[in-house]
Amino acid sequence: MCRWPSAPFRSLGLILWAAAGQLAAVGQVSLTGPIQFTGPDSTRTIVGLAWPARADAAVTVEAALVSGGFTWTSAQLSVDTIELSPDPAVLTVRDGLLLRFAAPSERDGRLFVRPGPGHAALPLLRPDGLRPVRGQLTAGRIIEVMKADGRFVLLNAPERGCPAGSLAAHERLCMDVTPVPSTLFHDAVRICGERGGKLCAWDEYIAACTLLQSQLNGLFVDWEWIDESSNHTHGADQAGRFTCASQRNQGVLDERLGGVRCCYRPH
Repeated sequence: MCRWPSAPFRSLGLILWAAAGQLAAVGQVSLTGPIQFTGPDSTRTIVGLAWPARADAAVTVEAALVSGGFTWTSAQLSVDTIELSPDPAVLTVRDGLLLRFAAPSERDGRLFVRPGPGHAALPLLRPDGLRPVRGQLTAGRIIEVMKADGRFVLLNAPERGCPAGSLAAHERLCMDVTPVPSTLFHDAVRICGERGGKLCAWDEYIAACTLLQSQLNGLFVDWEWIDESSNHTHGADQAGRFTCASQRNQGVLDERLGGVRCCYRPH
């Protein structure tokens, strides 16, 4: 396939092979109009067209895809991987490949992008190297990514203020509105990390709980994990069971359950 420039005069290098003598001839042909292909789609092609040496040269579809401009593609989510289907297909995934698609659903944390069937799925990260946080990839939002250094970099969708599903206690602290119930401590740490946040420290929890109390769901229903140990070896603290200041230590972390209400720094 070939994408031909719109200007009337273009030069195209043709390689002519002599089948019997295994000889090759190279020539330069000037054309005064567009090329018209005939025959089945599978045979309408130019073989051996090199990468363009000048800005007004003819380029293949592959060269056009990876040398400039975004390629629109449909997207579907499969577990933690965004499966893309560019049309025309991307033949070679090179650094600098730009893709644009509508996010299939709201997701955050650990995500991968596969730029088409047969290609490897690569991590999706923000320019700062962190995973997307809540509110950056929402259903229907137009997402732009670039392939670079073994990953896809999220170029747009900046997150301003608190992530979706959280509220600001002050200009440097956000807290989840609704906790994840009945979770082991190590799973609680993982959940907050994948959301782009962390377990609240004791001072963060009591401040956000006090300031946002009337706006938080599920408050004072169960103990909630916080990032403190009260100097107890092999233990972690929980807070918020009866009041914002409620606190206790749990020593058997592989058995004790608690709620998860993450804290974030506004982006």
